[in-house]
Amino acid sequence: MKIGFVTIHVSDLDKTISFYENVMGFSIKRRFKAGPQVEIVFMDDGSGNQLEFITGTGHFVEAKGISIGFNVEDIEKTHDHLKNHGVRIVFGPATMPSGVKLLHAVDLNGVELGFVQGM
Repeated sequence: MKIGFVTIHVSDLDKTISFYENVMGFSIKRRFKAGPQVEIVFMDDGSGNQLEFITGTGHFVEAKGISIGFNVEDIEKTHDHLKNHGVRIVFGPATMPSGVKLLHAVDLNGVELGFVQGM
């Protein structure tokens, strides 16, 4: 069994798409209507990993205790890139005793984004 995608319910699909395209480097894989008010988009990170965003269900899932993790080459460059795009940083960058570097931010939907260098 393999994870195929992670689903996130959002209130503004277009702003979410813009964030994940322009800040995170994702691209739209598929976008379609799934009902009179429901719209779904699948976005790919370029390595085959996908996020599914859904809007119009009248249902919003609070993202407490969940984070999406990204491996990065340079934690400082990632920090600067996120700050330049106005992304809220909630932790780091910090170097752990193991030498692994961590950074945590929050997307526009309140989903925590974790960035790791050296894993």
